[in-house]
Amino acid sequence: MKSIEIIDMAESSREYLERVVFDLQNLIEIGLSLSSNLEFDSLVESILYLCIGHMIVDKAAIFLNSDLDGDEFTLYMSRGYTSEANLRVGSESKLIHHFNSHCDIIDFAKIQELMSDDPLTKDLYEKFEPEIIIPLKSKSSIHGLIFLGKKIMKTTYSAQNLQFLEKMSKFASVAVENSRLYRMATLDRMTGLYIHHYFQERLVEEIKRVERSNVPLTLLMADLDNFKSVNDTYGHQQGDIILKGTARIIHQNVRSFDIASRYGGEEFAIILTQTDIDEAFRIAERLRKKIESEVYSNDITDINVTTSIGLAQYDRKKNESNIDLIKRADTALYLAKARGGNKTVKYSSIEG
Repeated sequence: MKSIEIIDMAESSREYLERVVFDLQNLIEIGLSLSSNLEFDSLVESILYLCIGHMIVDKAAIFLNSDLDGDEFTLYMSRGYTSEANLRVGSESKLIHHFNSHCDIIDFAKIQELMSDDPLTKDLYEKFEPEIIIPLKSKSSIHGLIFLGKKIMKTTYSAQNLQFLEKMSKFASVAVENSRLYRMATLDRMTGLYIHHYFQERLVEEIKRVERSNVPLTLLMADLDNFKSVNDTYGHQQGDIILKGTARIIHQNVRSFDIASRYGGEEFAIILTQTDIDEAFRIAERLRKKIESEVYSNDITDINVTTSIGLAQYDRKKNESNIDLIKRADTALYLAKARGGNKTVKYSSIEG
């Protein structure tokens, strides 16, 4: 063998080993990053952008198991696609049957075989045109499916690309499972708001943050008016629908960095971070009016509910505890009730 050929082979081997080392270093960083992220939406977004950045694609979507006891997958997040919500991969589809028995990444030819003629996935196949599909699987369960489109440079997915994605997907699968379990432990199953215990922990943390940074913090306590009468008249099933509807309104009308929780029964608590009492009052009034205008229809009649809201801003001068702050917000809430309900009251107005 000529010496120049030996040199070329050595150079090629060196470049290959450098790429392998680079990928392994990236995977270690990815694993550490994903495992430390328990905020579900942030985690899912990170996984999508990892795929987009490393594979240089402009289209990616992730379908997640919408029912832990089932095999149906719902579109949870996408980037680059114009797609409507509630798109699903049915549990009886050929695609899901394949992944139930195989844990491999599938390429375009296999995707076409499984999806293009299956009535359960044909529309999905035409909308997304996935070039590869990556299963997120840990132990014996599939948690999700990642759809990746064509590469921007129109090149094919190499064997090295697939090896990288396979290893990355294992980290992502574990991270999704851990984040989902954490989410289940901190969210109220009915409303999707944070549970009481988590709210108390976060309130203590946010008060410490205020002490360090001197930013304002206001606590909002809300209680549905005459809710017992609604339950007694229309039944607890209708009451549950109203609780879920109220939680949905709260979700839609608070900011991503606020902490909304179900405090107990029909009472809700929202930690309004970086918010003084005047801004909190505007937020509370918007919530109150949205809840009042919501109509719940059943076979008998249309139902409207109202809510009373109490507000208290954390007072650094008094160095008060989370219990003190809750007590002041509750006092304002009780006064709103005493004034006939469907009102927002600031504790500062009680103090004079």
